[in-house]
Amino acid sequence: MPPLRRELGLFSAALVVVGGIIGSGIFFTPATTAAALPSGAWVFFIWALGGVVALAGALTYAELGAMLPEAGGSYVYIREAFGELPAFLCVWMTAGLIASGAIAAVAMGFAGYLSRFVALDALGGPLGVAAITIVALTITNYLGVRPGVAVQNVLTIAKIAALGALVVGGILLVAGPHVTPVAVAAPEAPPLASGLATAFVAVLFTIGGWQQMNMIAGEIKDPARNIPRALGIGIGIVIAVYLGVTGAYLGALGRDGLAASAAPAADTAARLAGAGAATAITVAAMLSILGFVSVALLTNARMVFALGSDSPVLRVFARVHPRFGSPHIALTVLGGWSLALLFATRGNIGTLLSGVVFADWIFFSLGAACVFRLRRTRPHAERPYRALGYPWLPAFFVASGMVGIVSAYVSALRMSLFGTGLLLAGAGVWLATERGRAGK
Repeated sequence: MPPLRRELGLFSAALVVVGGIIGSGIFFTPATTAAALPSGAWVFFIWALGGVVALAGALTYAELGAMLPEAGGSYVYIREAFGELPAFLCVWMTAGLIASGAIAAVAMGFAGYLSRFVALDALGGPLGVAAITIVALTITNYLGVRPGVAVQNVLTIAKIAALGALVVGGILLVAGPHVTPVAVAAPEAPPLASGLATAFVAVLFTIGGWQQMNMIAGEIKDPARNIPRALGIGIGIVIAVYLGVTGAYLGALGRDGLAASAAPAADTAARLAGAGAATAITVAAMLSILGFVSVALLTNARMVFALGSDSPVLRVFARVHPRFGSPHIALTVLGGWSLALLFATRGNIGTLLSGVVFADWIFFSLGAACVFRLRRTRPHAERPYRALGYPWLPAFFVASGMVGIVSAYVSALRMSLFGTGLLLAGAGVWLATERGRAGK
């Protein structure tokens, strides 16, 4: 089979990092953190902590990506460090629920925003628009990594510009005459310990995604140099945007106003520059959502592709289109399964997604832990980049992931238990497959 083509440079790789992180979360999760915490200072603290966690994770994954620049990202690292079963479970949960469920849910979010501007009845309502969105972006990525990344780059630049304008407006608000936030009736914060758990889960959901770029490492030019650089540049942009936007929200709305807001970005823009600005930021949210759906399809299909490359049973997923150079079967399966989840749930999967944050962070943490394992088992392997702050920053990231997993259980016990059941089911599927191979 022909290999994937190395066609992506530093610029596109860095924007994949940004696009994989900044999706719909920053437009609503700050309100969740404000409702969970007693003051604006605590809200800003939890977002700053999230930035440190993201930076630690990026520095760790930079070593792994430069050392093993193959398609599949975490799947490859876990396979090399801990074996086939945990690597299979990584793909099982990511493609089977986490990524595909996120694609379906976020596509529904795009449809919801679009319904504010046009009637959707002719397109089958929000469900129909979400399905069209998934199909259109699957086809775009099917046509090759260049068209897929070109669309991703445009959408990512647009949302960075819009969120940057929001940050500038917040800075001007703080620097100008003092403006008192409008008094609103806000929910009372829960006890600090449980509030921190809820807020930390929301932040982890919003900062996750830098590992998406590692999944397309097999298509990045000069990966030993460009993967660490892209992660550093991308994470730097995200941290600046997230802290700036959170500051703008708090400056314009205050803790109570942010906690009570259903659309904090639009409410902040309206406070800063009027109704027209609120409309503009709503459009930016739509572009951001489209960008997330596109990058989720682009990157997670490579994880399915990598599994197919290793498995005789799933070899069909490793096929590369002879003309477009894309993993077209893996893309079609991921897009098709996302559509199946969309229609099976009628688009109502937001609660389910909040419950599988714990599963996402199990594999974030396990992927990062590979750096310790591989340094012991493969000490002489070529490492073009070594994680800054090793072993402390990688250990901090892994520990933060463990805290996030526990926090997810605290804030969404039922859905976390459901996700645990899916993990066990995946283990059963792998064991049955292995017995079948051994019996031949």
